[in-house]
Amino acid sequence: MKYLSLTVLVLCLLNACKDPELQKEEAFRLLKENGRFPLTHTYNIYTKDSEDGRKLIDAGLEKEGVVTVERNRKTGDNHAPIIEFTEKAKPYLLAPDKGQLSSVQKVMTGEEVLDEITALKMNPEKTAAAINYTTKFIRITPFAVLDKAKFDSKKNYQAKFVLTKQGWELQQN
Repeated sequence: MKYLSLTVLVLCLLNACKDPELQKEEAFRLLKENGRFPLTHTYNIYTKDSEDGRKLIDAGLEKEGVVTVERNRKTGDNHAPIIEFTEKAKPYLLAPDKGQLSSVQKVMTGEEVLDEITALKMNPEKTAAAINYTTKFIRITPFAVLDKAKFDSKKNYQAKFVLTKQGWELQQN
């Protein structure tokens, strides 16, 4: 029994003295906790603007039943919106930013989430690490056709971590 207790104590001490190397799983967890992702991509639609109405028609959003665009508006008559959002669009409509004009409707185009860590490199002292990671898009909405983002491909990013007394921390740029 004494021998078993001594062995457990020695193993614990050896484990405590081991260099804490950053693992991909911990780096992924720290990136998630950072709060940058998930990232909601948005697009502003000016409901009184005939050019935005034309963009929505050209993108096929009226045919999809997401919006209706009034076509018989006199030039200069911009007191009422010419773009109306249907029930089908409601899940994608976002609250306005503080100070945003009432004629601007912010819509969600998609959500960018962490996908995977593709590479992890430690410095020789094991006090800093650089990672490469990818993100992917989920919850892509009909309004994504208006956004210039490539929702069908993964995006590549880099991040750096430093070892502090509290453990590994994401280094902010």
